[in-house]
Amino acid sequence: MPATTIPAPDDGPGAALERLKAEVVLNREFAGTYEATFLALARTWQALESLGRQFFAAYDMTDVQFNVLMILGDAYGQSFRQHQLADILVVNRASIGGVLERMERRRWIDRVPDPEDRRAIRVRISDAGLDKLQEVRGAYYLRLAELFEPADAAAQVAVIGWCDALRRRIDQLSLSVRGS
Repeated sequence: MPATTIPAPDDGPGAALERLKAEVVLNREFAGTYEATFLALARTWQALESLGRQFFAAYDMTDVQFNVLMILGDAYGQSFRQHQLADILVVNRASIGGVLERMERRRWIDRVPDPEDRRAIRVRISDAGLDKLQEVRGAYYLRLAELFEPADAAAQVAVIGWCDALRRRIDQLSLSVRGS
């Protein structure tokens, strides 16, 4: 199916800024384009999280649980230490234990002692986890297609590049804060 372009509102970029101000209940002008960009990203992420919660609730799971299954499923036959999963998912190392406990109770993962470090636990996907992943993954990709189909490929690639540059800038700023 050929990609199409998301139609731009006929009312122009100024109206988009006014809609954003209304959504975040901002009763003043933006301090600059940087503030508007940050708030646009934050509101978009909040909307995506809300859509994800609705989607994954229909499968009796959370987005983090799905992401764990995706990582483990893509690395089938391999295992990860718990802290590696937390780092990949960009979640707190303390909270990943609770997520994995709930997944283990549902038999979606197996947790086994690390043969190289008895203090560490390794995590791998179970057969039930593979079944759950198969149940959800197709619908997940269909939802992504519904969400992004209207945008042309060039616009999507531009967003990917811009987000990559932004993440690199975030990494630089994080390093400078730690170095201070």
